Amino acid sequence: MRVNVSTSKYEWAHGRKPRGVGYWAFFFGGKKFETFWHFGSYTEAKVAAVAEAKRKKVATMEVGS
Repeated sequence: MRVNVSTSKYEWAHGRKPRGVGYWAFFFGGKKFETFWHFGSYTEAKVAAVAEAKRKKVATMEVGS
């Protein structure tokens, strides 16, 4: 299963692509949004969020701004 990760709202709010280390929020779940939080680099957080999305069978998610 492929998971699409959108960064458009993050890029609009911050003026750049997500990067660095910190707390990262990922939103997914259709009508009833869930938030997945992860501390670490953006790359580590994205890997963990994609794994969680696959576990919950979610095809798209948004990086929080």
